[in-house]
Amino acid sequence: MNERTDPSTTRRGVMKGIGGLAALSMSGATIAEAEDVLNDSVPSDPHTLDTYRSIVDAIVPRTPQLESELGPEHVPGGLDVELEKFLVWDFNHFQEIRAEMVTEKGLLDGPSDAEMPLEMFESVLDLTNLGGLFGPDSPLDAVLNLADLDLLGLDLGLDDDALEEALTFGPVERYDISFADDVASSSGPAAFELLVETANETTHEVVQNYPYAPAFTLVFDIVAAEFIARGENEDAIKRDRSKFPAGGTFVQLSPEDRLRCLWTIVDGGVIDRLDDLLSPLVPDVGILKYVVMAVNGLHGFGYYTEWSGLGETKTNTPTERSLSTPAGEVQSRKQSGYPGPADGYAANWRHAVEGGFADPDAEDLNLPSDLKGDDVIEGIGGGT
Repeated sequence: MNERTDPSTTRRGVMKGIGGLAALSMSGATIAEAEDVLNDSVPSDPHTLDTYRSIVDAIVPRTPQLESELGPEHVPGGLDVELEKFLVWDFNHFQEIRAEMVTEKGLLDGPSDAEMPLEMFESVLDLTNLGGLFGPDSPLDAVLNLADLDLLGLDLGLDDDALEEALTFGPVERYDISFADDVASSSGPAAFELLVETANETTHEVVQNYPYAPAFTLVFDIVAAEFIARGENEDAIKRDRSKFPAGGTFVQLSPEDRLRCLWTIVDGGVIDRLDDLLSPLVPDVGILKYVVMAVNGLHGFGYYTEWSGLGETKTNTPTERSLSTPAGEVQSRKQSGYPGPADGYAANWRHAVEGGFADPDAEDLNLPSDLKGDDVIEGIGGGT
C-alpha cells in the first residue's frame, strides 16, 4: 500500500498531539509505546486499532497459567506480537481498485458489468451533530441517514430501542472515505482519502488500496449492537472500555461473545437482516463472511510465522521485511521448537502431530514413469 500522509491537508491536523498520546496511554501502553504507534508505518485511527486488538485478545490471549507447565514461551498472546497491525495491514491490502473500473452514477445507462459505480467506494458517517436540532441524535440515526433509511421502514424483528441504546462507535465522530483523485478521467490504481475524526484527534490517510480495515470495524459495532439487542450475548456487556478505550459496541462484549458475535456474520443470518444498514459502509456486504473466516485464519498466519521477529519492518511490503530477531528466538518458533530454516525441517510434516504418520520413501510410491498431461505444468521445468 502506498501511503501519503500530508499534514497540510488534514482538517484538524494529523494524529500527533497530546490527545493522541493520552488516548493511547489509556489503553495501558507506555508513552514510549504510544509514540512508537503514532510513528508506525501503518497509521490507523484508534477505533480501528482497539477493535482489532479486542479480536486478537479474544483469539490468542495471554496464557500465564501455562508458564509453569510448558515454559515462558507459551505465555505471550497475540497483542504481545502486535497481531492487530497484521490484520490492519492485510485488510488494507486486500483489494486494489483501478480507476478505469469505476464510473460515475448516472453516466450513460449505468455501469457495465465490468464497471462499478463510484458511490460504492465513498461513504460519510457523520456523528458530529448528536443531540442537535437538525441532525441525527444517536449513532443509529447517523447510520440510517447514511443509508437513507427510516427505522420505521425496516423490519429487523427486534426491539428498535434496544438496538439504538446498544449502538456506539466509541469516540468516532466522523468517518469519511472518498477517492483522492478524479478517477473519472484517470486510469490505474485509484487512491483513497480516509478521514476518521474523534473528539480530540484526526487520522488522515491517503492510501492506494481500498482501506477495508476501518470500514469492517464500524460493521462489527453495528453487528454487535444487533447481537446485544437480540439478547444473544451470554456474558454481561462491559461499558467502561478500560482495556480498549477507543472501541465501540463490539469491544463491550466479553472475549467469548466477540467470537460468537462474529460468527453470526457467517452463520447467523445477520448479513441478510442488516444488509440495508451495512451496505453504505462496505463496497460488498457479501464479503463480510469471508472477512470473518480471514480474521480467524490471519491470526494463525501472523502468530505462527516470523511476524513477531520482523521488528520495525513488519508493516513494510513483504519484499522489504527482514528479521531483526535471531531465527530461533522468534516467539512463535520458541513455542514450536522450530529453529528457523535448517536442514531437515522443510519436509518435516510430522512434527505437528506427535506420532503422526511417516512420509513414504519416494521409491515406495507408485508413480508413473512418464509423467505428463495434468501431472506436469507447462513452462515450469516440464515442457510437456
